[in-house]
Amino acid sequence: MINLKINNLQKDFSYQSKSIEHLCSEILTTQNYEHVTLTFIFCDDTQLNKLKIKYFNEDVLTDVLAFPFKNDTKLEAEIYISVDRAKENSKQNGVTLNNEIIRLIIHALLHLFGYNDRDKKSKKIMFQKQEELVSEFANINVL
Repeated sequence: MINLKINNLQKDFSYQSKSIEHLCSEILTTQNYEHVTLTFIFCDDTQLNKLKIKYFNEDVLTDVLAFPFKNDTKLEAEIYISVDRAKENSKQNGVTLNNEIIRLIIHALLHLFGYNDRDKKSKKIMFQKQEELVSEFANINVL
């Protein structure tokens, strides 16, 4: 069972909560959580940058951050997505905003599952899995 909450702090951004829940449910089927509570916060670059500075001591723009509160048999986490970065990434990578939001949701979930992108080898493994899942779920309309 997934308990999904979404806080949209962006006026010019809309989403399909049922589609986001479906995407997360499909990806979470490979995991063994008894209960999942995910809170998505769609925000801007400034808000995400402040979190990056506060929690990682890095003054850089980032597109997504995942903060797990529980991650054992239960998963409770907040996932912050910068809509500004998602829009910029989609333009730079020649993909739709929908595709980029899916990519960021998947990226955050993979971090929660223990994947990391701290070094070249780990990053390659994570991004390979990420793109495999993005391809698999590209037909879901989350926007």
